[in-house]
Amino acid sequence: MEPQEDLQRFRPFLRALAEELLYADLRKKVDPSDLVQQTMLQAIEAQSQYRGDSDAAKAGWLKAILRNVMNGLLRRYHSERRDIAKERELRMPSESDPGLADPGLADLGLERTRHQSSPSHRAQLDEEKERISKVMELLTLDQRRAIVMRYWEDLPLEEIGKVMDKTPDAVAGLLYRGMKVLRSELGA
Repeated sequence: MEPQEDLQRFRPFLRALAEELLYADLRKKVDPSDLVQQTMLQAIEAQSQYRGDSDAAKAGWLKAILRNVMNGLLRRYHSERRDIAKERELRMPSESDPGLADPGLADLGLERTRHQSSPSHRAQLDEEKERISKVMELLTLDQRRAIVMRYWEDLPLEEIGKVMDKTPDAVAGLLYRGMKVLRSELGA
């Protein structure tokens, strides 16, 4: 049996361990199957270092590799720059959100309103939200994050820069390029 095929027998075991080890906040970033896949890759690369002679020994060896992969992910996502606890969910504005004062989104028709309750107006807002969501998908992740933090969360460039680990000038560039795409796609 080839080494890769031999390791594949342990995939269900590793999946169960990964399900058990993966914390809820980390599940937002990593799927248990990602952990298993990374473990398998490292095991294949380190196959020559394995010295055991039983399935129990191999399971223990794979479990140790899985734990190392998990610890690496924990270090990565809980470091100062990428602390999961500081992350906020990206969301589209809702009718109940306070209005936006920034003219950058107002001229795109993205200003939020408080008390407009007619069914036709709500339907129009829903269609507009859908249209904006589709256009937002055209932007890079950094452009989307910068636009959401600036225009929907009303954060200053310096704070956005700290969150994104970028200079305020780099954030301004992301905002400029993102808004340029939004304006051209939305026809504003």
